Amino acid sequence: MDTILVIIVLFVVVGLFGGVGLIFTRETGAKNVTESAQHFLSTTREAGRSLVATRPSTTATTATSSTSDAGSPESAADEGRGPAVTITPARQSTTTTTPGPVSQGPAAARLDDGALRELREELQGELRRASGITREFDARLTRIEANSVDTPQLSTELTRSIEEHAEAQRGELAQLRDELRTVRQTAGPRGERRTEALANLYGHLARVESALAGVVNPMLLPGEPLTLPGELPPETLVWDNWSDVGERAYALGDAFNQHRLVLDPETANEIERFIATLRQGLTGSVDPNVRAQQPTQAQLRQMRAGLETIVAALPGVRRRVELAYRGEGATADDT
Repeated sequence: MDTILVIIVLFVVVGLFGGVGLIFTRETGAKNVTESAQHFLSTTREAGRSLVATRPSTTATTATSSTSDAGSPESAADEGRGPAVTITPARQSTTTTTPGPVSQGPAAARLDDGALRELREELQGELRRASGITREFDARLTRIEANSVDTPQLSTELTRSIEEHAEAQRGELAQLRDELRTVRQTAGPRGERRTEALANLYGHLARVESALAGVVNPMLLPGEPLTLPGELPPETLVWDNWSDVGERAYALGDAFNQHRLVLDPETANEIERFIATLRQGLTGSVDPNVRAQQPTQAQLRQMRAGLETIVAALPGVRRRVELAYRGEGATADDT
């Protein structure tokens, strides 16, 4: 019971001091709030000490009153008046610890100096930020001017880059078309027949070249490019040595006549021109001069010119057949 009474007294005292502090703060103004709060806290601590000092005497008085009045009926009726006995010392301590007036001059001056210092620092910070923004704008303007000067050069480079890219795309499209035509040519039964025909024609060309090399340049090995020596060997003027060349030339023409239908136009035209050149060289330059018993120098020069024409045309036709066989020689006429 005593503990409850003491707690109630403490709450009452704290409320009283809070009210006194609020009134004091309003009277002294906003500039002395810090000093008022410090003074209020010190006063509160002193009041608490005085309350703790008066607590034993209050407890003793309460115990004596309850002992003397224990047997009377009025003691039971007066138990509710216990708190009034403990409030009196609290009021006395409050009265004795009332704070006095506080001087406002130095504190107000310190607050004014602090406010001015904060305002000056804030203004300096704003000026620094404005200076930084100005430098940034200057740098941006400089970059814009530099870009405006470089714009024509960039436009020229961009145009050239676009043209190069377009040219590369056209090349890729052409390559894709060639690959598509190759697939069309090699796919299915027609493609198989075409491949077989090209292989057969290439074999006939190789046999014609081998027969010519055996007559005009016997020193060459099979597979070496056909060339004419500085002086034709005596075997070149023997008629019987040309019979093998004639037979193989005829076999080439016969094979081409059979397989021309499955060949692409360019390859067919190339083979046809070579066969015509081969026939003209053999029948117009070689055969008449070989039949002569003692050919003159003019006849030998005519024979050599015909052979040179055949030898010059042979690598081109062989190369054409190779490309057609690999699918690299197709043109738009094949579609």
